[in-house]
Amino acid sequence: MSLPKINRERMVQLFCDLVKIDSPSKQEANVADHIEKLLAPLGVKMWRDDAGEKIGGNCGNLHVRMAARNSSASAVLFSSHMDTVMPGLGIKPRIDGEVIRSDGTTVLGADDKAGVTAIIETLRCLHESDMPHGPVEVIFDVAEEIGLMGCNEVDLSQVQSKFAVVLDGEEMDQIIYKAPSANRMFYEIEGIAAHAGMCPERGISAIEVFAEAVSKMPLGRIDSETTANIGTIEAGRATNIVCEHLAAKAEARSHSNDKLEAQTRAMSKALHDAVAKFERVIDGKARRVVLKETIKREFTAMDISLDSTPYKIVSEAGKLVGLDMKPAAIGGGTNANVYNVKGLPAVVIGCGMCQEHTTSEHLKIADLTKAAELCLAILQKNHEAAVA
Repeated sequence: MSLPKINRERMVQLFCDLVKIDSPSKQEANVADHIEKLLAPLGVKMWRDDAGEKIGGNCGNLHVRMAARNSSASAVLFSSHMDTVMPGLGIKPRIDGEVIRSDGTTVLGADDKAGVTAIIETLRCLHESDMPHGPVEVIFDVAEEIGLMGCNEVDLSQVQSKFAVVLDGEEMDQIIYKAPSANRMFYEIEGIAAHAGMCPERGISAIEVFAEAVSKMPLGRIDSETTANIGTIEAGRATNIVCEHLAAKAEARSHSNDKLEAQTRAMSKALHDAVAKFERVIDGKARRVVLKETIKREFTAMDISLDSTPYKIVSEAGKLVGLDMKPAAIGGGTNANVYNVKGLPAVVIGCGMCQEHTTSEHLKIADLTKAAELCLAILQKNHEAAVA
């Protein structure tokens, strides 16, 4: 049986409509409202969970469930997130031949509204055709870009699916099966303020302390599995004041949890060594810098077997739509990390996004439509597996 035909023009219009709706992390309600209006005529079941209340956002994860048709196949979960990174307000998409871009002042929002678009088109095509399929479950989650927060709040006891497919990748011929663990670090240094021109020796600069620490930290590409980065620094009030307070955010990632912890310890040691170095005697008293350090596991590594059900189903589905699927490991985290940790096998597939998280982000229309075609093929192969 041939797959339902994808409506290219409808997908392009939907994508452009979605990215025009502002949805920074924790502010996804307007997008969820729009999706619900689009899907209501399909007769699917929809509800929002309490993730928004738990994380301080204005919207929970949007769950969608489409009943099976003429199939005993198990349910399949598709997942994409509704939030976008900044600068992502007032996005103005423009079609440039076979590519969609922003006007260059914002991101495009293909990460991950391309995934959202492909899933909606999949549901529309199922509704309009007589293609047999098992139950289809969808989670459009919130606050993915700031730590997979919405997905972490998903209650999998409410999910029937045996595996999940996350649409949050680039290349259409890749199945992302491996992704790292990540630690996020928050550092605060309390120095001592003083007049920078009159008596700088009475102060200890938090900036100087942190600079000393960073100079001793291994950063960037540590090895083939491990990276580290200082992301943000906030410090200082004026040029004539010795800086007394600094707050910084950093991260470390690795496909090896042992390497991740070793890297995190190395960064921490550099900080503690720098703090110990900066001691001043002021008015006859020894004064020291105060360091506050918080380390949080942001997500845990995934390394799903190439013999797993989702990998095999997606690989076979790729052949059905002319794709020679290859395994891929990435350096970022996705909802698949969370699903795998929670016990739901999951892989990631592409949906055409390129140069995401930059103002050069763009979307290949042919890949966007291919993503929806691949989703339909996944459901077809899942049905065939149940029949065999």
